[in-house]
Amino acid sequence: MGKSVLNSFFKFILLCGSALCFNACVSENSTVTVNENDPATTFSNEFKYNYILLRYLYIDQDKYLGEPEDYIDKIDPDVFDGYDIPWDYYDIYYMYSQMNDPYTYYVDPYHSAQSIRAISVSEQLMDAGFEWTFDESTGKFTVKSVTKNAPADKAGLKVGDRITAIEGIVPTNETTFERLSRSIEGDTVTYTVQRDSATIEIPIVLESYYSPTVELSFRDSIPIIKIMNFIPQSSNDSGSYGEFMEFLRETEQYKSTVIDLRNNGGGDGDQCFSMAQELLSKGDSAAGVISTYRDSVSNRQAFDTTFEINVKDGYAKDRYFVFLANGYSASCSEVFLLSVTQNKNYPIVGTTTYGKGIGQIFAQTPSYSLARITAMKVIDKDNNTYHKYGIEPDFNISNDELALTKAVELAKEMTYIRTAKYGSVNTGHFAKSAVTPDTMPGFYFLPKELRKKF
Repeated sequence: MGKSVLNSFFKFILLCGSALCFNACVSENSTVTVNENDPATTFSNEFKYNYILLRYLYIDQDKYLGEPEDYIDKIDPDVFDGYDIPWDYYDIYYMYSQMNDPYTYYVDPYHSAQSIRAISVSEQLMDAGFEWTFDESTGKFTVKSVTKNAPADKAGLKVGDRITAIEGIVPTNETTFERLSRSIEGDTVTYTVQRDSATIEIPIVLESYYSPTVELSFRDSIPIIKIMNFIPQSSNDSGSYGEFMEFLRETEQYKSTVIDLRNNGGGDGDQCFSMAQELLSKGDSAAGVISTYRDSVSNRQAFDTTFEINVKDGYAKDRYFVFLANGYSASCSEVFLLSVTQNKNYPIVGTTTYGKGIGQIFAQTPSYSLARITAMKVIDKDNNTYHKYGIEPDFNISNDELALTKAVELAKEMTYIRTAKYGSVNTGHFAKSAVTPDTMPGFYFLPKELRKKF
């Protein structure tokens, strides 16, 4: 059971029958049903389903989940004016808002589609998918980078190509270049490029594509792999993991590498666990997860603790890594950092991380609403957690450029052993009063006077 729950960490359980979805993360032998022994049997099916989800999955339900009647007709409907939420979902929104963390929330079926897509795929872009530089002294336009699987990549444009004409017209400045390149989806823009001694015509059909979530650059001959998010579907069919592996292979001849997790707010747990394990050795254990599930025998909430153990050496297990992190490195970024540094003691440069040591399960309800519930806590091998306090850097440097310079210096030396641990000051990110109302559709918008006081 522990393995299946761990594999659902930060992974939304959607696109299947509601009972089966719930079964996947709660019990291997039972489905979610409402019977005479369950509470809330006199309320709407959607309310009952969500109450039961919280009762069995919400990790702090014993402290914060009341009785079903505590959430019925408790607020003035005028509170919902301007939110475009159907009246029959008011009580459910209110119930979720009373839980004690801002990551447990409910989105009704009229707003859920956009939320589901936002957490499953990277941003879709519509352009050629390459970057260029312009040398004013020579008037040359040179391709700086090409996004994997973008239209330019599919058409065969390569880094280093010199663009001499667009649609047969020679661009003379950056404004002209941008105007000639501008078009709409489905149109073809033909670039004339000089590659070595050959002149090549490259027609690029403009179409939408998934943006990359991992980037590679270099500083003083040190590779810098920047992970912007952990997403199952991105410019690579294997998501962020596939992008990460491409760059690990591309830089395999280097003995050290900087991994930049600054401003990475997290994403899919399967992705970050898999990526972290590629830096570990056989027998190393990644971060541990305490997860909730439904004990179908006693019909109560139960807990399981699971550690992912590397069954084989990771691809880059012998390379020396230096990490960059800051106060916006959260969730899966922190899981990634913990999983690697508790085994390898690689240094971290930057500022203390966000401190989100909890994980959520996503479930699609019978009404096709989206329920996101905090059902997991992250721990290290000593059963300690960074939750609310963050992971401390070995070198506390808030200036981004200075932090990068220090990280590159450490990567060149390859000698520093991590000594820092977790933060000592509560980050304050999990106090309800600190949460900005209505930060996403249907999420945590209730006025302070209607919230429970903790």
